[in-house]
Amino acid sequence: MGTRRISACFAIAAACSVAVLIAADTPSGESLLQRYIDRSGGAAAYAKARNMAMGGTVEMPAQNISGTVTIFEEGEKSYTTMEFAGIGKIEEGYDGATAWQNSVLQGPRVLEGEEKISAKRAATLSMITSWRDVYSEARTVGADDVDGKPAWKVEMTAKEGKPETFYFDRDSGLLVRIAAVFATPLGDISTESTMSDFRSIDGILTPFTMTEKAVNQNVVMKFKNIAYNVTIPKDRFEIPDAVKALMEKKKQPPAK
Repeated sequence: MGTRRISACFAIAAACSVAVLIAADTPSGESLLQRYIDRSGGAAAYAKARNMAMGGTVEMPAQNISGTVTIFEEGEKSYTTMEFAGIGKIEEGYDGATAWQNSVLQGPRVLEGEEKISAKRAATLSMITSWRDVYSEARTVGADDVDGKPAWKVEMTAKEGKPETFYFDRDSGLLVRIAAVFATPLGDISTESTMSDFRSIDGILTPFTMTEKAVNQNVVMKFKNIAYNVTIPKDRFEIPDAVKALMEKKKQPPAK
């Protein structure tokens, strides 16, 4: 019995030693974020990026549907439009105060609660360099593979809304995937956004391909043109008339 107890103690001690070594070799979430900033261009390059414009194609391979996508971001404002043949236009935006969507399928919508929080977070152009303004903690929670390559998993605790998980490629240090849970009219949906085909634009390594996976569906966006510090029309981030009309309707008292 005594020998067994000694052996058990050695086993526990060895396991603890391994755990300590693993913990010691695991980089902190903060260091991985800083490494990504440094590897992708540096804080100075990001600081020069006042806005961004992206244009390309969008595909839903399983449904054999394709179209075009255009995205504008500036400060805490964003605008995205997708157009699919036979379906029409889908728009969404955030003007710094109001988050909205408008499509031929669902009509105009004003986003509230968790949906608004997600839209606001996604619209923040400087989210990476100023991540402490958006998240209260970045904690490395383990390792995983992204498209067959090892990556570190970092849980990002948001100051508002649900946490997200960032995946940083071990070799390049780049942010290659974000896993999140988004609120929708149909309930919470788990999503994965995988970034690839990084190219240098104005000194910033920027992904030209983004694959969104949700509810067993893939949406692949391949950008042909990405530019920083472009001239964006002054009214680009204005709320569409259909959404404004909906907002005015909501302000009216209910009929007696």
